[in-house]
Amino acid sequence: MPVLKKIRRTLVVLVLGAVAVLAASLAVVPSASAASHDGNLVVKGPGGSAYTDGYLVSQVGKEGVTLTYTFQVRNTGSTLAQFRIQINDWTGAQAHLYDGSLLLKPLASSPDGYYTKAIPAGGNQTLTIKIAVPGGTAAYEHYSTVNLYATDGTYLDSFYLIAEEPAFLTGATSHDLFIKQGSQAAVGGPGRGYQIATAPTISGTQVATFTAILQNSTSSTPATIGFRIDGPYGCGTVTVKDGSLDVTAAALAGTYQSPPLAKLGKKNLTVTVKNIPAGCAYAQLTGFSKDAGGSFGQPGVMHANKAA
Repeated sequence: MPVLKKIRRTLVVLVLGAVAVLAASLAVVPSASAASHDGNLVVKGPGGSAYTDGYLVSQVGKEGVTLTYTFQVRNTGSTLAQFRIQINDWTGAQAHLYDGSLLLKPLASSPDGYYTKAIPAGGNQTLTIKIAVPGGTAAYEHYSTVNLYATDGTYLDSFYLIAEEPAFLTGATSHDLFIKQGSQAAVGGPGRGYQIATAPTISGTQVATFTAILQNSTSSTPATIGFRIDGPYGCGTVTVKDGSLDVTAAALAGTYQSPPLAKLGKKNLTVTVKNIPAGCAYAQLTGFSKDAGGSFGQPGVMHANKAA
């Protein structure tokens, strides 16, 4: 009998020890005194390109389509650390946060947000966000803000994820401007100012390429369309070409003019950005168009992120 009692005591100790270990593994939210302020967010560019610490990534999708964005929470400190993520949705967007295929609940948009796993020094946690482009809304872009906080509430980092709806390429004026990047649908045009086309993330001497489309959508009289670019404000080298002709100086000065375009005629300009320097996480250009006697309008944004 004494032997049996001893075995029972041993089993109780083992079970209590296992429970203690399990409890310790579940209690991963550190106290405020243990909070780390050494963390940041990076997000993948369109097409699964490299991560960037630029402040936004946009994708283009029609109503009803779900767009997926991948990002990482990185622990840049020297000790094990944990962080809190909170998401704010705007203009009809409803972002859903996933760890692999697991929908994280409570959602990061709740008041408490989502606490990451305990991340080793120099490590990261990869997460995804899915944004369904809503139907039947007047808004043509839908975006969510992802904010990163230390566990003591200190703000650390943030970025925007933007779901853009495609442009109406039929246009509505004699001087329409649309912006296109790669195989993504074009954005911009009349009534859709400041839509953003984001290129795949670049590094080194890689080049981000956009197409600025000038279109006479309405005039039966051939129309000449002016074009201007603002930016990149020291954060990259921009080149604008009309076919093989370099028209960069004219585009930056706002003196470029297309040849006369018949109704539904187009002129495509190729806009490239490269060599984003140290100190800049991205380069951003804004294109504008105008008719012969008017002022510049229909702003469309070309955004190039540098690899983190």
